[in-house]
Amino acid sequence: MEVQPFAKKRKEMEVQPDAVRDWSELPLDVLALVFAKLGAVEVLMGAGLVCHSWLEAAKVPSLWRYVDMEHHEVLRGKKKKTRDVLCAMAKAAVDRSNGELEVFPGSEFVTDDLLKYIAERSSSLKSLSLDYCNVSNEAFTELIIKLPLLEELLISL
Repeated sequence: MEVQPFAKKRKEMEVQPDAVRDWSELPLDVLALVFAKLGAVEVLMGAGLVCHSWLEAAKVPSLWRYVDMEHHEVLRGKKKKTRDVLCAMAKAAVDRSNGELEVFPGSEFVTDDLLKYIAERSSSLKSLSLDYCNVSNEAFTELIIKLPLLEELLISL
């Protein structure tokens, strides 16, 4: 058995330039599948901002059928600024769903304004869960009238 010099072994182990992957060239449907494993907050705050093709994948409406804004570390802050940012992110997610939003678990940051926004743009909504939200009866009434497919409404006070 011939022993190869260390330098030769090291050169064989180095990645060749033609072996480098360009992740921006992945097909949109593949990127959307990867993004589906992330949460809405991660896509809105990071993955969708990497490059143009990732932004396009982050806008695929089917990715936004289930938008969980309830279970994320960002939600732990109770400052008004944090709530405003989360409301803006939720509106962006609703817009990206292009009317296909079916499930929305929200927490604390959901306001009358956001609830009305969801009701006006999410006619396919089937499930809404709100934990510790300060929302008026009028907003709930409007929501129920505008969402004929709503099957589940969970409210925790």
